[in-house]
Amino acid sequence: MSPTSHSLLLWIIAVAEAANILIYSPSYSKSHLISNGRIADTLSKAGHNVVMFVPEYEQTNFTGTKYAKVIKMGNLVKHFGLVMNEFTANFFTKPKLSTADLLKWARISADICEAILRRREELDHLRSYSFDLAFSEQLEHCGLGIFHYLGIKAHIWVSSCSIIVPVAYDLGVPTPLSYVPVVEESGLSNEMTLWERAYNFVLWARAVYVHRYATDLQTEKFREIVARDFPNLREISAQSALCFVNNDEFFDLARPILHKIIYIGGLGIPLGSSPLTESFESLMLKGEKGVVLMSLGTLVPSSSIPLEIRSDILKVFGEFTEYHFLMRVDEGDNDTRQLLEDMNLHNVELIGWMPQLDMLGHARLRLFITHGGLNGMLEAAIRGVPVLVIPFFGDQFHNAITAKTRGIGLSLQKCDLNYKHLKDALSELLGNDKYSKAARRLSSLIRNKPNKPEEQVMKWTAFVAEYGALPELHVEGASFNFIKYFGIDLLVAVLVTLLTAVILVMFVIRRTMIYFRREVEERVKKTN
Repeated sequence: MSPTSHSLLLWIIAVAEAANILIYSPSYSKSHLISNGRIADTLSKAGHNVVMFVPEYEQTNFTGTKYAKVIKMGNLVKHFGLVMNEFTANFFTKPKLSTADLLKWARISADICEAILRRREELDHLRSYSFDLAFSEQLEHCGLGIFHYLGIKAHIWVSSCSIIVPVAYDLGVPTPLSYVPVVEESGLSNEMTLWERAYNFVLWARAVYVHRYATDLQTEKFREIVARDFPNLREISAQSALCFVNNDEFFDLARPILHKIIYIGGLGIPLGSSPLTESFESLMLKGEKGVVLMSLGTLVPSSSIPLEIRSDILKVFGEFTEYHFLMRVDEGDNDTRQLLEDMNLHNVELIGWMPQLDMLGHARLRLFITHGGLNGMLEAAIRGVPVLVIPFFGDQFHNAITAKTRGIGLSLQKCDLNYKHLKDALSELLGNDKYSKAARRLSSLIRNKPNKPEEQVMKWTAFVAEYGALPELHVEGASFNFIKYFGIDLLVAVLVTLLTAVILVMFVIRRTMIYFRREVEERVKKTN
């Protein structure tokens, strides 16, 4: 058989086995679109017919995918951007998101879900694709309800970060709170004091409450618009065939999981780096001892950082004259540009867009200062670069403490971001080789582990497309209530039994004592 015929045969086989796949990918932020786009492109290149459905929380031209068909649903709500601006504006005044903030997000998600459901014609158009399976993230459950409405028989849940409470709660993943820290808004490690364990339980209880509140709100939207007997969205998520976790086993803190939990962290991140353009290469060649890169992500524009903090950052950078610092700033941040000009620093440059992944892979990069978003953290881990993490919200606190636990970096809380603390952190990270050694070891583990993320995604997706919802992997505990799951009913039964036995023994002892006292009294009377 000629090479051309062989290739054609392989193509025919691939097309014959191709699945029709829907990826529900709301435009929460660019990072979420990137993660979902990597899944879409991996499956598209494997020969599947992939549609990425993007409800636009915010209008965007970016989709995250190069190969999948994209269907957008715009003009859903007008206030999402305002709320996100309110969140980001408070990043430096509030240590972490409050319960009220989380409940507000739940209400916004329910409003957007309702807006999507009222666009029935556009949703019904998706039926024509006859999807075999679908993907949705864990941030909210509307996508899972839409899959049920469209009659898609199997779905894979995607956790865009480490396993958060809603995922573990719905799937029945064992979560011993004595050493498994809550991921969202936590910052606790897997080694906790007594009070930290108590705080971890409080965070877990809050997360469960917010999760149930949010899913009940969205479920009610489906029951109002679709059908009164529509199942609770938690029941749908519990029937997920698999859960893809966008983290790496060697980076994340070890914890119990289920057979249906598949780690895919690093998907779409090439192991090698592309050559930099001449302008960026010239930047990376500066600095006697190397380059330090700082980027706090798109949700934390540099102009939102208080001016005195920006001033402290530049002052500290200016004191490490043997290194060249590249600080990413947003286009409208003229204040930082003016500060740098006034300070007349020669080892600091402000840049806008940059090829972050390729810069992280440059041999002269010594440190990455980041907000702790998981995409950037995994990029740094794969490239073997130490990190200084300044977390702002969500899972970033968890990622920061994970980096510290793994020995590849340090964490600096945003409320502690000042001249002294930043200088101390940089002195430690740049002056101690142990962080580079730990980062190189972690990079080697991730690169050489047996199960590569691309293989995991392609093989397991094909498996689910063929065999459906995989009920064999569902655990019974996913349907238990709080009392039954934690054995509280058994504990109460044991306590009641013990208490009954104690009362019975006390009763017998008392009756016996009364009996003997009467006997003694009667004998005394007889002798008298």
